[in-house]
Amino acid sequence: MCPIVCSYMGHTKIIYTMNIKERIGERIVQLRKAKKLSQQKFAYEADMERTYLNHIEKGRKNISVSTLEKILIGLNISLKDFFDSKEFKQL
Repeated sequence: MCPIVCSYMGHTKIIYTMNIKERIGERIVQLRKAKKLSQQKFAYEADMERTYLNHIEKGRKNISVSTLEKILIGLNISLKDFFDSKEFKQL
């Protein structure tokens, strides 16, 4: 998580937020689990390595648009619906 330091009238507050890779990963996990798919099964259906999917879900990989498209097809969700969630409301 990336810390954000906010100061207002002499008070300092540190807020921890997820970076975009972590938000995308979290959303993928949320949707994959809602479909009751294991990482292995979903990775197979999305035509990618399970270890690569694991790195994406943990926010460790910067994925391409092509990879995101594979994931969206595997989850049967539109790009709009993917990003229309609480993980992306703060952007």
